[in-house]
Amino acid sequence: MILKSIILPLILAVPTFVVASGPFEDNSKAGPDGPYVLYRGQKVVVKSIELRDTQAVLNMKSFTDKSMVALSCRGPEASDVFSFQLKKSLDVQPTRYELPSKMLVLSDIEGNFKAFKMMLLGSKVIDKNFNWTFGNGHIVLLGDFFDRGLHVTECLWLIYKLESEAEAAGGKVHFILGNHEVLNLQGNAQYARKKYIENARIMGLPYGRLFDNNSEMGRWLRTKNAVEVIGDYVFCHGGISPELAVSGLTLDEINQISRDNLGKQSRDINNYHAELIFDLKKGIYWYRGAAKNSLDMEEVSRILDFAQAKRMVVGHTLQSEITAHYGGRVICVDLYHEENIRQGYMKTLWIEEGFAFSLDSTGEKSSIFNVIFTQKTGSEATTSQH
Repeated sequence: MILKSIILPLILAVPTFVVASGPFEDNSKAGPDGPYVLYRGQKVVVKSIELRDTQAVLNMKSFTDKSMVALSCRGPEASDVFSFQLKKSLDVQPTRYELPSKMLVLSDIEGNFKAFKMMLLGSKVIDKNFNWTFGNGHIVLLGDFFDRGLHVTECLWLIYKLESEAEAAGGKVHFILGNHEVLNLQGNAQYARKKYIENARIMGLPYGRLFDNNSEMGRWLRTKNAVEVIGDYVFCHGGISPELAVSGLTLDEINQISRDNLGKQSRDINNYHAELIFDLKKGIYWYRGAAKNSLDMEEVSRILDFAQAKRMVVGHTLQSEITAHYGGRVICVDLYHEENIRQGYMKTLWIEEGFAFSLDSTGEKSSIFNVIFTQKTGSEATTSQH
């Protein structure tokens, strides 16, 4: 028991050296991207960036009827091509759902289309042509699909496309916002690659206009939730903090206040509850306390009682494996995708008939309740096995 407790932190620490081995260098430049669908009065303008020879150039089309707009998107590989139509309407998503028989949960893809594709294919959510093959299953995407990677737009449009196909098959795509979605809806490009800044310049737009309320992508993202409950699981990107749990808000109110303030600069969010929801430490998009195992069991119980759930699933805070804290009451799914993909695999959370497993991109399932953690209980720490 003691030996395992000593070895585990060393294992968990290994990926940190990969990330911290040197500063991230962004040598990206303008390149293939889009489409971006922009509403300009009675017109629908579709802009994309294409390569002609080695030159990144603007391709622009204008339509007077939204139903006439047919879109296609290309990923990093020659075969990564899919087509889709604009949705007839963009509907605000409910907060609570019944538990489906099977559910894939994935977070923090950050523009890594290859990793996203690998996991969706491996879990049989899609076929090789990017069509939904998951029947009445659900996938839950816990935010942070923006930034750091070079194929953000492709990831977002694939989610957009799969939403319609899933609902037609009796399934569901749950796209829950993360802090990087929030930042980009504010027009904050501090984590975006240079490619996107240069592409926006070629399109003749400030970066923030690509996702404002006059864009299809911006309007679509503004229908999304900060938190959802599916069966007895509550899902959010960062986590529900103890402060948010005693705020007096319902989950529906958290989602509504979040939507009302998406796109606003921090200085313009001046309502107490909105400030709490978007707070960089206690807010639902940024909170890390549960994922860092820094709460006691009483605090976790209060949070779950508040959400009317038995387990909370979060992304945002990196783990080496799908990790269960507090006797399985908090499950963390943000993994080192970039490092894993270099080793030829992906891994994420799979929930089947209410039971949680780790699933890799070959379809192999394994338990997540086999690791020892040091857990805070009151004023003294004890070691427990889950």
